[in-house]
Amino acid sequence: ENEKIVKEQNILLEMKVKERTLELEGSNKNLKEAQSQLVDAEKMASLGQLTAGIAHEINNPINFVISNVKPLKRDIQEIMGLLGKYSEIKDDKNINDKLKQINDLKEQLDADYLINEINLLLKGIDEGATRTSEIVKGLQNFSRLNEDTLKMADIHEGIDSTLALLQWTLLNDKIKVVKEYGHVPEMECFPGKLNQVFMNILNNAIQAIQESKNGNGEIKIRTDFQNNTIRISIKDNGVGMMKQIKSRIFEPFFTTKNIGKGTGLGLSIVYGIIQKHGGEITAESIPGYGTDFIILLPFNRENSSHL
Repeated sequence: ENEKIVKEQNILLEMKVKERTLELEGSNKNLKEAQSQLVDAEKMASLGQLTAGIAHEINNPINFVISNVKPLKRDIQEIMGLLGKYSEIKDDKNINDKLKQINDLKEQLDADYLINEINLLLKGIDEGATRTSEIVKGLQNFSRLNEDTLKMADIHEGIDSTLALLQWTLLNDKIKVVKEYGHVPEMECFPGKLNQVFMNILNNAIQAIQESKNGNGEIKIRTDFQNNTIRISIKDNGVGMMKQIKSRIFEPFFTTKNIGKGTGLGLSIVYGIIQKHGGEITAESIPGYGTDFIILLPFNRENSSHL
């Protein structure tokens, strides 16, 4: 009888264990889905900001090109009309009359000014097209965000492409960017993921400057390569952070922004990406003087157990 009771209790206990296990697996699955959704939400927020910036930044050179095309067409038509006068010279009999008409027309049109204006308009169109091309190139470089394969990449190219996309946010160059690049070799990494790191840190730097300098300030980016390690420093002269805030900036969901302004996952994602590369990221900050994010990346894959 006792054996029967024990057997029934064991069966009942196993059933309860299975039920509880299924409940925990379901909860764990829901938690992972929620985490994934939050990370995606952070990426979408960055993407939305990036898209708005690209639209704004491309709109400027395109408008410049469009506004130059109309006067350029007018000037070319006038030059073509002037050249057409030369084709009216048929023989020596009317050459003097025609040359006089041509000279009168040249004075009327102010041919020298016309040619100078055409050159200026062409220069403006060239600059607008070049700027648009730079933005597209930067976007192509940055858009490798979801690549999950290791590649050889130039760290400086990633930083430059990110800065190109953030140019609109720099408030028409009110925020000065100082680049002090050292001799850094290409490294094996996830280029798109590192671009996301640069984007998040630079965005934070811009916001910190906007809070303290009314949009005017400086971001200094330094890189060097020593002891088989690539070191990247991104320093701003913004509001800085108190010690108790600095100690929590890499925690998931921690944010000092108002509700609806941020998920608190930006720097947490940054921390995870740097860890994935087997590196380290730290922040040095003085309230009122700014913050310096320092990234250390091992150059060789062998130095990283995470890759």
